[in-house]
Amino acid sequence: MTNERRILVNTAVLSVSEAASQIANFVLVIAFARTFGAKTLGHYSVAMAVGAVAAVFVSFGTQGMLIREFGRDSSYAPTTLGVLMPIQALLAVIAWLIACIVTVALIRDTAATALVMAVCGYQILLCLASLLLVPLQAKELMHWSAGGNLAHRLLILLIGLAVMRFGGSAAGVGLSQIVGALCLIAFAWTQGSRRFGRPTLRYAPAQALTLFRRASPFFGVNALSTIYARGPLILLSALAVSHSVGLYAAADRFMVAAGLASTMFNSAVYPAVVRVSHGSIREATALTARCVRILLVFSFPIAILITIYADNIVNLCFGASYLGATKVLQVLVWSLPIRGAQGLLASLLAAMDQQAGLARSRAVGLCAFAVLAPVLILSLDYVGAAWAVLLCDTLQFALYWSLLRKKHADPPLTKAVLAPGSAVALTAAVSAALGHLHPPTRLITVILVLTAGMFILGAVRPHDLRFLRALIMPKS
Repeated sequence: MTNERRILVNTAVLSVSEAASQIANFVLVIAFARTFGAKTLGHYSVAMAVGAVAAVFVSFGTQGMLIREFGRDSSYAPTTLGVLMPIQALLAVIAWLIACIVTVALIRDTAATALVMAVCGYQILLCLASLLLVPLQAKELMHWSAGGNLAHRLLILLIGLAVMRFGGSAAGVGLSQIVGALCLIAFAWTQGSRRFGRPTLRYAPAQALTLFRRASPFFGVNALSTIYARGPLILLSALAVSHSVGLYAAADRFMVAAGLASTMFNSAVYPAVVRVSHGSIREATALTARCVRILLVFSFPIAILITIYADNIVNLCFGASYLGATKVLQVLVWSLPIRGAQGLLASLLAAMDQQAGLARSRAVGLCAFAVLAPVLILSLDYVGAAWAVLLCDTLQFALYWSLLRKKHADPPLTKAVLAPGSAVALTAAVSAALGHLHPPTRLITVILVLTAGMFILGAVRPHDLRFLRALIMPKS
């Protein structure tokens, strides 16, 4: 199997697994939200966010570093994991305690302590499972790694739905996640031991500290990305009531599901951009520009349709009690094209070995969010958090594009944005004018206008699609 084909196959396996895992998680969140209400969903979401940040300070970026090292020589896996596991287990206990205390302080509700303990514990245990999966990922045994992750998500879904079906508590649903994480740890330990040898556990803090220092660049990027992604819920929980947090969390969870196609598209494009960049940065820039156009052709229509029918979507997924999340969804959905294009620019920068610039840009975006979000939340409540996310995502995109421009590798984006943007604006105007029509008739008309506008205004370019297919799926 060629390198390109192996990359493509692994990308497909990971993408499908991640898509199925996120769908399973989304189904669980919908059931949880309907069963326990917005306030409890807010508690759950804050615990997830704080637990994810705490988990970064357990791994300290070692996963990324070890994937690189074990990819070169996996014979060191048993001894290296044996040194890291005891230290990270100790850090996990400390991080879990701190995460629980911080979360309870943020939500100001000690009655939710059991739920908080379970959810934070899940995030911490998931970090330990990820460490044990590293040798499988490093040796490109993606079907085992992806299969284990998907299986544990499905197990959590089944147990969680059973708990809710038989009248269990929210904390009981959280415990289903603990069970899933422990099963994933057992799976990763078994599969890794079978192929690379059982980790030789020993307490060696000095050696572990050396590994943490070597992994510090990965830790920096992971910490910035995690804090940036989880920051809205954490800040919102500190400045608003739990019910508001729950409404925001409902829209935020929907956006994770809505962004799956964009995420898988970026995963498939990245190997092609890296491969093309080895021959010519100019060709890689051209490929990135084509990919941005293709992504915007799909993400702009999705964004406008979700904006128009946000209230119907929220009511269908979460119920009438969550209709307050409509305004949040209408704002957050426009991060879909921005984050998608941002991811493609980040892929080009990574292919050009500009990781330091990416980290600096992420730090600037995080600082901007830390300043902007409190002001908008205090003035607009939970909708302000959505606006802060959208504005900072736009800033992040601009910073990435600026980095590429300094390297004379900035892809032309004016036409890529104007054509689908004009089609979307036309669709919004027509939808507003036809607000009196019956919903099915209005939907059909809106889709027809949107499709015609995309073709007439030149947003859809068939030769771009053919070019991308040839690059991602070479005939060799």
